[in-house]
Amino acid sequence: MKFTLSQNGISSLSIAIEHFKKFYYSESTKRSSEIDEEIKISLVFLENAMELLLKSVLITIDETSIYRCPESKRIQKAKSLVNKENTLAEILLKSGNFKTIDYHEVVDKYIELTGETSKKFEHILKQLSYVRNSITHFGLDITSYDEIVLLFFNTFDVIYNYLYDKLSSLDDIGGYFTSDEMIVNTIHGSKFLFSEDFIYNNIIDLLDEILVDNNEYIFKLRANNDNTKISLFSNLLVETIEDKNFKKMLDFHNIRMSASKEDVLNHNYEFNLDFSENISIEVLARYSPFYNATVFMNDGAEIMFIVLHNESVFYLYKEDVTYPELDEREDDDQWIIDERNNLCEKYNLSKRNLIKAFENYIKKQTEMS
Repeated sequence: MKFTLSQNGISSLSIAIEHFKKFYYSESTKRSSEIDEEIKISLVFLENAMELLLKSVLITIDETSIYRCPESKRIQKAKSLVNKENTLAEILLKSGNFKTIDYHEVVDKYIELTGETSKKFEHILKQLSYVRNSITHFGLDITSYDEIVLLFFNTFDVIYNYLYDKLSSLDDIGGYFTSDEMIVNTIHGSKFLFSEDFIYNNIIDLLDEILVDNNEYIFKLRANNDNTKISLFSNLLVETIEDKNFKKMLDFHNIRMSASKEDVLNHNYEFNLDFSENISIEVLARYSPFYNATVFMNDGAEIMFIVLHNESVFYLYKEDVTYPELDEREDDDQWIIDERNNLCEKYNLSKRNLIKAFENYIKKQTEMS
């Protein structure tokens, strides 16, 4: 068996994804020994995949960057023997006398050499290592099912929105990240786009489905965890839309709102604001799994306000600012930067402040029409 570094990485990613599918697409999310085993296997191989894939990118920048003591005589001698038939890694493998940097060093080296500035990128990849180590070395029940799924979502987000361009440009594995025809390239040869269970066999469409199409799924899964405080916000939003002052405000501006108590308590925050003269604004809600934040926006992705559930605050936008699509990378703490630039204002979550947020948005839209 002979794999290149990147082929080894894509092999581990393939194993991780296959075991992820076995618990993610199962009919029940109830934890069992079988599900826990699938989670463990998937985590082990996902961390290994991330290490190898990052190393694969690093050696395209500096082929010695993944080794300890890159200036040593042994590595310098090996470099002199590199040719079309033998890479530096292959030459060093033959001698057997070398050590590569560990997982956390790989992440740090990647950030250093690529200029990656996202704190989210670093946090997710290092958290993956922490959880993997905790499960494999101690066997602890360290987290709930929704938090495990969250870790996979966030890691897939890193692959899809932060690493995709670099991984798809690697010669020997790039095709696995770009193949999306009816017959797709996989580590095990050509396959139909869909499996017999109508699950994607390729990477790009699978990650797109998980991160984009299933955003509502992860949101509702997280809402069932009281620690996320999402249910508290749902209750507060119901109190807001049923408040007599809120209803008076809508009547004053001649606005109808389609949100219902039942929908909101089911964590469905999307609704229409119907103005006079046949003007209707569709209000959408997008969940950020990493930040545990809900972004309220119109159908043009212009932000109304952003709720940070953990902090029980929200940022009310004064200017037209858009939020990245689900298939784009998020800016780190965008609301903090926007507040510094006087594009939004921070408020504590309360019924009074939410009424103010809706009224400010309605006034803004009325003035524009």
